[in-house]
Amino acid sequence: MSEYSGVKTLSPNVEVLIQGQKLSTKSDADLLEVTVFEDIDAPSMFTLEFLSWDLAKSKFTWIDDSLFDIGNEVEIKMGYQNTVKTVIFGEITGLEPEFSQGATPRLVVRGHDLRHRLLRGSKTKSFTKMKDSEIFSDIARARNLTPKVKDSEVKHDYVLQHNQTDWDFLKSRAERIGYEIVIEKKNIFFQPPQIDSQKVLTLKFKEGLSEFFPRLSTMNQVEKVEVRGWLPDDKKETLGKAAAGKEGSKMSGKKTGPQVVDSFGSSTATIVHQPIKTKAEADQIALGQFKDMALAYITAEGTCAGNPTLQIAKVIDIQEVGKRFSGLYYVTSTEHHYSHKSGYQTSFTARRTAS
Repeated sequence: MSEYSGVKTLSPNVEVLIQGQKLSTKSDADLLEVTVFEDIDAPSMFTLEFLSWDLAKSKFTWIDDSLFDIGNEVEIKMGYQNTVKTVIFGEITGLEPEFSQGATPRLVVRGHDLRHRLLRGSKTKSFTKMKDSEIFSDIARARNLTPKVKDSEVKHDYVLQHNQTDWDFLKSRAERIGYEIVIEKKNIFFQPPQIDSQKVLTLKFKEGLSEFFPRLSTMNQVEKVEVRGWLPDDKKETLGKAAAGKEGSKMSGKKTGPQVVDSFGSSTATIVHQPIKTKAEADQIALGQFKDMALAYITAEGTCAGNPTLQIAKVIDIQEVGKRFSGLYYVTSTEHHYSHKSGYQTSFTARRTAS
């Protein structure tokens, strides 16, 4: 059970730190709205909306203030009363003032988590005799980020980053083997989805969880994934396989998507477009693609009272939505929104391997 249960009886609170310092009393009073968008598949983003007019002095306030200089570090904490928790740590990447006749000038401060650094510039670079996790670590350190990796084990003779941003290159390497790239402050992770982690909170329908729309579909599920390739050194074909039983955690469910589709007859997804150098590489790609497919068996969207514990790459427990759909879910995106008028609310998307 989350410490934020019963939140409706508490006063929502948001705390913004810029360059490690809390907002001044005046800037905090001018803060109208805070929104944080988290996503596993893209750098997360935040917006801060301020009134930016001093009525007594008839001049702009925050629009030209150095507090919001590009590159300043921002940490946003949300919660209730004196209990707040960090929901994003990032840097200011844009400013969007709003000038409208008859309305008070405003300033929207936009920023992203530090994965945005990987989007800066494209390059062509080769990597020899390295694992994907080693390549990732080298690039992360070059961007002044601290890599936290799960050893990808397979060493590649040659990998080319061809006129790509670091983000596009690393994302393609991660997706190839079923890994993801997530970040916590300056620690950047290269690892498989942590679906077997301990749940961070429980949400019950009508008790904090106001909306929940799950969707179970077998249309993208198969029993087995195969990766076929040609080994140029050995001059022979190789085959990597992953099948039902290799999905990983059932996330408190009983049958996974690959197990359910057994009733429709034999089904195999064959991948032939990936360049393969070794049998170990073929097996790794097959397993990664199979697990990624299995995790898409159930997808869901939900809305609940604001909860800063609800973050991407975490496991949550959804209850009181029937036996088939109650259970553990892996969070893939969130939106935390706070305003003086509407309070604090969180929406999310999530996935599950079994029902």
